[in-house]
Amino acid sequence: MGAFYKMADLLEERQIDSWKLEKFTIDRNNFRAMIEGISPGTYVRLLHNNKCVMSDTPMEKRTNMDFYCNAYGDVLIGGLGIGMIVLAIQDKPEVKSITVIEKYQEVIDMVASQLDFNDKVRMICADVFEWKPEKEVKYDVSYMDIWNWVNEDVYEKEMKPLKRKYARFLRSKSENPHRYNKCWAEYQAKTGKRLA
Repeated sequence: MGAFYKMADLLEERQIDSWKLEKFTIDRNNFRAMIEGISPGTYVRLLHNNKCVMSDTPMEKRTNMDFYCNAYGDVLIGGLGIGMIVLAIQDKPEVKSITVIEKYQEVIDMVASQLDFNDKVRMICADVFEWKPEKEVKYDVSYMDIWNWVNEDVYEKEMKPLKRKYARFLRSKSENPHRYNKCWAEYQAKTGKRLA
């Protein structure tokens, strides 16, 4: 998955309060990880209260590939995570701007301070359920990536309302017939399928 950087090479381990960036290694004897599609290697994960929020494992890359392929124009992202998807799209010539809404200042302080985001990237510390863009601001792409696990309940109670909310801030279909409005692992949440 050449579109994504190896984040374990870019991020150092850090901790701020209950948030932690931690490197971890999967060795050849970890059959469970390999069954789940994680090849041997060194990875990095973002933990909150010792629960994994995001990592740079192959599953994370696979489940974000559709977004990467469809990112263009003015992009709105809910959730910074480890910054993997922002780095992947910032150098795409078809991407004009990237607005990232991250709820936790600790995540911004730990992650954004270590990555070389270009001038297309704007970071806002706010809750995606409450934040609204300035008047007249429109996007071509809206992508919400704020969950560390998904199920049908998350789809109904969080993903669908967020998609409805941010659809209003996308350019109209007549202005942009290719507009994109999705959530991370939306298909798996909607259908109850396993993340892989």
